[in-house]
Amino acid sequence: MTDDRRDFGKGQLGRAAQVRIGRRLRQVYRSFIGEPIPDDCVDLLLALRRKEREHGRSP
Repeated sequence: MTDDRRDFGKGQLGRAAQVRIGRRLRQVYRSFIGEPIPDDCVDLLLALRRKEREHGRSP
């Protein structure tokens, strides 16, 4: 077990690992900030919202 997982429950990451992952994700996705969401993704999100409303799980 690594230091990052010490004293944490099964499947949980330590704070240091979370910070490293967050930094790396921001680096990787920085170029996508401000880009429009593709229409097919918007359609999927809207379909999900409709299903949630049908099942009484309004966001």
